[in-house]
Amino acid sequence: MTDKDLQEKLQQAEQENKKKSKSKKDKKLEAKLEKLQKEYDEQTEMLKRAQHDYINLKFDFDRFQKQVEEKEKEGELNSLISSVKKFLPFVEDLRKSLDNIPKDKKSEPLAQWVQLVYDNFLKTLKSMNIKQIEAVWLEPDSLLHEPVSVQPVEDKKMKWKIVQEFERGFIYKKDDKQVVLNTSKVIVGQ
Repeated sequence: MTDKDLQEKLQQAEQENKKKSKSKKDKKLEAKLEKLQKEYDEQTEMLKRAQHDYINLKFDFDRFQKQVEEKEKEGELNSLISSVKKFLPFVEDLRKSLDNIPKDKKSEPLAQWVQLVYDNFLKTLKSMNIKQIEAVWLEPDSLLHEPVSVQPVEDKKMKWKIVQEFERGFIYKKDDKQVVLNTSKVIVGQ
């Protein structure tokens, strides 16, 4: 073997060694790349789940917040109605007192004072969206009127209609919310 042949073999061996070395490096790089891709996919999946969980949690929180606001409004309304119901008998007493004052005494200061207090009560109730229930000349409505008696009437138009209001009823009306605080006690024509 000549020196030249030996050099050629040596070069071939070096090239083969480089190829082997390259393929080992390539394999290591490929393995590292696969590992990084797997980690990336796992992180991406975790991010998607976290976003999904966040969105669901936000919707749940918004729904809970609306429920709390509704319960708060409902609580305020229940509190208002409960308080007003306690004062309605006084308003009714004032009305009955005014109805029983003789006409010649209505101009006296005490009668005017009772009228003023009664009117102020009604104004205050109106500002709270509480109104008197209309009754006389209407047909009884089971939700608004409670017949306590019947009375014979001569006018046929008044049969089965309310001829007299024994006690006034009140109703809370605001937007689509309607609550009867107390029904009108009425006398129906027969």
